[in-house]
Amino acid sequence: MPVAHLTQTDIRRAGLALAAGSAAVAVLAGCTSGPAEKKPVATTSASPSASADPQAAVKAEVAAVYRSYWDAQVKAFAKADVRDTGLEKYAFDSAYADALADVAGMKVRGDVMTGAPVLTPQVTAINLDQEPKKASITDCLDVTNWKVVDAKTGAERPLPAERLKRSVTNFEARTVGGKWMITSAEPQDRSC
Repeated sequence: MPVAHLTQTDIRRAGLALAAGSAAVAVLAGCTSGPAEKKPVATTSASPSASADPQAAVKAEVAAVYRSYWDAQVKAFAKADVRDTGLEKYAFDSAYADALADVAGMKVRGDVMTGAPVLTPQVTAINLDQEPKKASITDCLDVTNWKVVDAKTGAERPLPAERLKRSVTNFEARTVGGKWMITSAEPQDRSC
């Protein structure tokens, strides 16, 4: 494909391919007609992604906190104990209180969870114009392979057949002391 027809995404991918090694260079060389055409590739690859979404870095930060929040919850539910999971670093307000209550309930019942949910979060809104800053996240939470089991025997606990295994859940995050934290979770009781 001639360089004139490359999109900005193609140009960024080409730049990454160059960094990957000589095999990528050979592939890229087949797409251009000479050294003069390679020069624009190097000069235009950085700026389009920066201006395309000025909130991209904040969205990435919120998504990373969201994933860490879930990593901590998976650890807590795997042992029915929040100690040494780091949950307090990522959850605040009702998100933290709800997780504590869920873990306490599991401990009383003698349950733990094995596996992990599959996450597909999208940061759907960011408000940086107020303090604390706020963000909204929507996820199609897939708990198909996250099982409730008896802590002593490992036997899987039966759950209602009508239970949704993939459902839309909305989360809110905000800054606490300048750091993003998940503050609430709102299951939507609809499949995704």
